[in-house]
Parts: sequence; C-alpha cells; structure tokens
Amino acid sequence: MLKLVIQQASSLPRPFVALVVTTILLVFSSLAAGSESRVIEAADSSEWGWNMIIAVIVITISSASAALPIAASKQWTGNWRVSAIMPLAVLLLWIAIIVFGRLQSSDSHQLWPFEIFTWAMLNMIYMVAVMTVKRVLDKADQEKSLTD
Repeated sequence: MLKLVIQQASSLPRPFVALVVTTILLVFSSLAAGSESRVIEAADSSEWGWNMIIAVIVITISSASAALPIAASKQWTGNWRVSAIMPLAVLLLWIAIIVFGRLQSSDSHQLWPFEIFTWAMLNMIYMVAVMTVKRVLDKADQEKSLTD
C-alpha cells in the first residue's frame, strides 16, 4: 500500500506537491493557533504580524527542504529511495506529535514553527550527506567496473 502511495505521489507535478505540502502546513498552523479568543487577542497586538512572517518563512523553507527528498525518491531506487523517504516519515511523525500535543494542551509546542524549521535544517544536512555518500559509492563502482 505504501509503495502504491509513493508511486502515485511521484507521478504528481512538482508545483502541485509543493502546493499540497504548503496547504497542509497552513492547516496545521491554524490548528496549532489555539482557541479563538487567543487568535483575536494576538490579532489586536503587533505580535500577530511577526507571527505570520515567521510562519510564512518556516512554511516556505520547510516546503523547499521537503522537495529535496521528494526529488531524490523519484530518481533513486532500492535502499537509496528508502533513505530519501526517511526524512519525510520523520516530518509526518513529528507533525502528528505537534498536532496531538496542541489538541491536548494549548501550552504545548508553542514554538512549533521552530521545531519544523529545525527539521528542515537537519533534513538538508542529512540529504547532503546521503547524496555525497551515494556519489562516492557510485563513482567507486564505476571505477571498479572500468578496471575489470
């Protein structure tokens, strides 16, 4: 089932995938906003604008960071594909933890945008490391096949 979902997702156009990811993050941000009275209080103050700017930056960078494993999973096969999908699985798990935590208590995960931003930065480091290892191993395999 998971393999079928991944195959269907990989056939979607990239702008559509980016739009879906951004929409999902915006929905989670509205869920995480807390009660309606808190949103109204924040709208009356100047912090609402700064919160919106931070949320837009986090969503943009996270969407861009999620594009790298999506692109790698389309091009790689076997265990390399699994290694490319792992950061997305971690993101989905962490978003579920944040949403369930926020639904239980509005005081939990108050810095959730920074948690998602941290995932984006760690994802970039992870993907660069995996891409580098893959390139080195592919190059070594190519040199070995030329010498044989």
